[in-house]
Amino acid sequence: MDKKKNDFFENATKCLLYQLDNMDLSPMERMQAKNLVLLFRDSFKITYVKKATFASRLADGAESVFTYDADAFCRASSCAFIKQMQSKKWRLMYINELWSYGPHCFIQHVPTKTVFDLTADQYTIHGIKVPYDIGYAVKIDADDEHDAEIFLNAVFQANDICCTKGLN
Repeated sequence: MDKKKNDFFENATKCLLYQLDNMDLSPMERMQAKNLVLLFRDSFKITYVKKATFASRLADGAESVFTYDADAFCRASSCAFIKQMQSKKWRLMYINELWSYGPHCFIQHVPTKTVFDLTADQYTIHGIKVPYDIGYAVKIDADDEHDAEIFLNAVFQANDICCTKGLN
């Protein structure tokens, strides 16, 4: 990713962390959510995580379809975040295919009805506003659970590899 895109990505990550600071979360929930944001966002950059998460949908060498690090991770990362937070305070939201850039998944913090979108910057970097008002709550189904599990396994394996090699 070029410097401009990288700077945009890093700024989007900081905005997510700031957003968590301004939500009605306990200190423990805030810390857990921030750690997940940092872990997931860092993992979006790792080719291994992209290949493992999207292996069933990508041909060899197709990771080049990712022009921006947050591309395509909305469903897997949102479901994984909700799963890891282990709380009914977070809900999966969905914008269907009727949106010309959709479909798109994001998270809602239920008590405050606050949108929390781990991958909004895949659109905003191109000047596209995400129409959260047309999103609706959906249950996490077996396919979502499976995608979240694959993503989490790839994230944790990549993190273990980095720690083992002293890259963290």
